[in-house]
Amino acid sequence: MKYVPHEYQEYAKEFVVGRKVSALFLDCGLGKTVITLTAIWELLLDYFEIRRVLVIAPLRVSRDTWKGELEKWDHLLGIE
Repeated sequence: MKYVPHEYQEYAKEFVVGRKVSALFLDCGLGKTVITLTAIWELLLDYFEIRRVLVIAPLRVSRDTWKGELEKWDHLLGIE
């Protein structure tokens, strides 16, 4: 699926990309996972700024939700 971010999602992604340490505190369903994965993708594969990322999330989210989001969005190819 093609990802077309809302303005606040683009702002949040740039917030993450522009800082060494960041956190997103958004309500459920506002796209925290895709925002974060998009920022990670850019930092890994566009800017070559990072090699590892520590994500703190509930087990179900890290195991199930993230995998589903990686498979769902076309622009996230290359992250495993």
